[in-house]
Amino acid sequence: MKLKNIVISAVAALTLGSTLAEVGVGSKATVDAASINSTAQTYSYVGTSYLYKILKAAGITYNKFYKDNKITYRKGKPEGIVVHETADSGATAYNEAIFFNREWSNISAYVHAFVDDKQVIQMMTTKYGVWGAGAIANKRFIQVELAEVSTRAKFAKSVNNDAIYIARLLHQWNLKPNDAHYDGSGTIWSHYAVSKYLGGTDHTDPVGYFSKWGYTFSQFYQLIKYYYNLQGATTNTSSASSSSSKTSSSSKASSSSKASSSSKASSSSKTSASSSTSSNSTQAAKATVVKKTLKHNAYIYTSTGKRTKTLKRAGTTFTVTGTKTIKGRKYYHVGSNKYVVASNIDGTLRTLKHNAYVYDTVGFRKGTTVLKKGKRVRTYGGRVKIGKKYYYQTSVSTFVKAGNF
Repeated sequence: MKLKNIVISAVAALTLGSTLAEVGVGSKATVDAASINSTAQTYSYVGTSYLYKILKAAGITYNKFYKDNKITYRKGKPEGIVVHETADSGATAYNEAIFFNREWSNISAYVHAFVDDKQVIQMMTTKYGVWGAGAIANKRFIQVELAEVSTRAKFAKSVNNDAIYIARLLHQWNLKPNDAHYDGSGTIWSHYAVSKYLGGTDHTDPVGYFSKWGYTFSQFYQLIKYYYNLQGATTNTSSASSSSSKTSSSSKASSSSKASSSSKASSSSKTSASSSTSSNSTQAAKATVVKKTLKHNAYIYTSTGKRTKTLKRAGTTFTVTGTKTIKGRKYYHVGSNKYVVASNIDGTLRTLKHNAYVYDTVGFRKGTTVLKKGKRVRTYGGRVKIGKKYYYQTSVSTFVKAGNF
């Protein structure tokens, strides 16, 4: 939606009279879209910035939209999220945020957030509605704008940031993902769907912009759902193994950390292992076959300690058939000539030097529980960078700031 020009015609290739089949949907487009999601999942979340803080640092007045336009949701809270795109080629999330802060009263338009490949800027609280998609939608939905970018890599980064942010909002408001694009029923809406099923607007974004990249709204919804499931992941320990998880979702927000080569000091496993004085490697120790779950992204290594290009995500469950010490570091044997660093599974006990909160996969605080100074906490692998801060992973989907240890 190109909000800067409030009276505009639809900019997408589709019109409201067209079918719901999206432009470019075919075998190649499907492959391209899947590739974009796969690429997106290799990127880390940039973190959420808040407009009032950005403006304060720049000495610019924050023109609070909801001060005089407090739009209350019809059911007291958001019912879903509308996905927009700006249709403003070359304008970044920052450009849009600054413009809307200055001009919203003149253009009669405002949204909750702008997203691009480098930033997620939340304009205002999501407790109140905005002027983004007509009177009906404005009293129902949170509304998020995706800025246009110029390259495929930037597009993948931008939809990744958008999907992670939207998934977090779903959790925040206790909403479950449900694609409304094709039937007008659910929690994840395109502006196109609002126009078709609710009215009060005639825009068709982000369909046309997505199709430019061989991408579909359905693919974007799958990316949101992926992160929603990941952010809600939990783990359960088992006495039969150092850890096992019922959750199969893999961790991406921690993928900015180049999967751990991890700490040499790992806790001992119940699996017996042979040791060797050799500085290079030892024979793999025979052990009872057990299932073990990665708690940190990890590369697969060969029997000689050479790292391969294969990266396994946190949450992946392996059948472990033995252990091996390579150059002083313990590995688990997880397949034919395949090994993972053991501390990504066993973890390392660390003592908190400060009271600490627990955070999720995108750096949002999970609840109000405080881990007290002096508590021993098991962490997995090396440090993980989420946004601009470093964390240690404490489960498939939980993190504690590294500075607290």
